[in-house]
Amino acid sequence: MRKIEIYEYESDRKAATLALTLLRVAVGAILVAHGWQKLADIPGHVASFGRMGIPAPELSVYLAILGELFGGLGLALGALTPLAAFGPVLVMAGAIFFVHMDKGLFSQQGGFEYPLTLLFVALYFALHGAGPLSVDGLVQRMKRRSIRQRHHVHATSRP
Repeated sequence: MRKIEIYEYESDRKAATLALTLLRVAVGAILVAHGWQKLADIPGHVASFGRMGIPAPELSVYLAILGELFGGLGLALGALTPLAAFGPVLVMAGAIFFVHMDKGLFSQQGGFEYPLTLLFVALYFALHGAGPLSVDGLVQRMKRRSIRQRHHVHATSRP
């Protein structure tokens, strides 16, 4: 398979990798903070979810914690990234639909611009993966190294 290189210079590729890594870690940390906030006051958030009209607030709080805290942690580390990022995508879609949609775009009026931004960042990483500076990237490199070593051993052991 031919790899298409979109960067003219190696430094461009490195800068893009660093920028996407910083974006992934920052958004992951923000999501972890929001999930931790909910975990620290579950009864308060159940009541708040109920007042906002979120269905099944007792269950929804736990789903939000799961999506934000664990999904954010997975994003920040770049671990199981497509699965981890799917949680925040669902949580932010629910937040937009149940809480922010009728308030318009702008966050000053309680609108959906902030959860929409988080949703699309998480969606990007769900579809594209974490990149090389991640736990997933490390696992991929280790697998490739192992395959190359097995291939080398197999090739050199033939008579």
